[in-house]
Amino acid sequence: MRMGTFDSHRGLPFANVRTDITVDNNGRHGGDAIAGPLFGVRFAHWNIRVTNGRAGLMKIDGLAPYSATVGISTVTEFDQIDVPDFTGDLHSRLELYVTTDVVRPRNLYDAQRDRHFGPRISD
Repeated sequence: MRMGTFDSHRGLPFANVRTDITVDNNGRHGGDAIAGPLFGVRFAHWNIRVTNGRAGLMKIDGLAPYSATVGISTVTEFDQIDVPDFTGDLHSRLELYVTTDVVRPRNLYDAQRDRHFGPRISD
């Protein structure tokens, strides 16, 4: 992604997998807090490279319930610092922080598709 951020569109209860993405995290989330929680349950950020090091909506282990952040480059907070907007335990995981080189599979979508349909033939 040349620009933007991972916006979860408040109030939608679906799960998301964001996998094998390089992003210049220069966006901000929107939405009024009365529209619902910032994240639905069951989010996974897998093998994410943040070129400008901004944490917002990338490293979600402190925000999203039942989430996994696996293989993310080093990020730091900036002026949009979010806090969990629900009660209860997070049940989140953070694995392989500060690296994306050892994450296997690199792309969860491709791995799932290959497991179901078999490996693709390269062009």
